[in-house]
Amino acid sequence: MTFAVLPVKDPRRAKRRLAGMFSPAEREALARAMYEHVMDALCAARGFDRVAVATSDEATAADAARRGALVFREDEQVSHSRSADAAARRAAELGAATVVLLPIDAPLVTTAEIESLLDAPRPGLLIVPSSDGTGTNALARTPPGLIESRFGPGSFRAHLDQARAAGAAVAVARPAGLVFDLDTPDDLAELLARAPDSRCALLLQDFARCRK
Repeated sequence: MTFAVLPVKDPRRAKRRLAGMFSPAEREALARAMYEHVMDALCAARGFDRVAVATSDEATAADAARRGALVFREDEQVSHSRSADAAARRAAELGAATVVLLPIDAPLVTTAEIESLLDAPRPGLLIVPSSDGTGTNALARTPPGLIESRFGPGSFRAHLDQARAAGAAVAVARPAGLVFDLDTPDDLAELLARAPDSRCALLLQDFARCRK
């Protein structure tokens, strides 16, 4: 079976790199809007046997359950990597042979791009790098424990090296909507330019109007 796994950080602690631009309530609203966008795209995707959301946030858990997703509840969230690997282990215990680990901060991702990750080598690893080429935005792993997650700066090379050391087949994909993640003020400007009518862009425009 193939599981799509979406680790979701508590939205009340999300997007701290944008703290100088937005209030805590605005950052929470932005995080929730990104989650909703990714979940809409993911739940419309074909080819996955199950969708699983790993979170400690009650509102996110309730929404995921309403959509028919599995909910892997977390008591604490140490890091994205720890959450991703714990969720991958739980998916494997439920019969997953492949896990596709997705981010929530991908406000331009499409259903077709998510489906394209199913073309990952089996057994093996597919990596979607961040826009600067050094980080990792998504992983498809067969088996789920093929490598450890090392999300963050330098993770693309760390994931690649682990897979090669294990003798696994490796593929790299760069779907435009998954390569783009929203973390910095420059990312906000790019989102508004590329997709001004998207859910998250409209929310950002609402923030701006409220300040006038």
